[in-house]
Amino acid sequence: MEFELSPQILGALFIILGVVIVFILLDGSLGQLFGSSIQENVMVEIKQNGTCIAEAADNIPRSIRNCTYEQGDNITISYKQGLPGVQSHSQQ
Repeated sequence: MEFELSPQILGALFIILGVVIVFILLDGSLGQLFGSSIQENVMVEIKQNGTCIAEAADNIPRSIRNCTYEQGDNITISYKQGLPGVQSHSQQ
């Protein structure tokens, strides 16, 4: 019995393998993607051109676009450990 791969299946396998390799090289883990969110009170450190920057306990600066807060405001952000995005934010 001979096993042959069609070009479509071979292409799909290369794409999947490429995504996995890039994910590993960027030091990602499935736990980070699907893990629970962290909620933390932080201070807006920088506000520039409508974007606020706040840094959480994991020392990753996180930006909030179209920010209505001012520099020095205390806000609550929700994020995933090790990922730079903010899931939600609100003023205390």
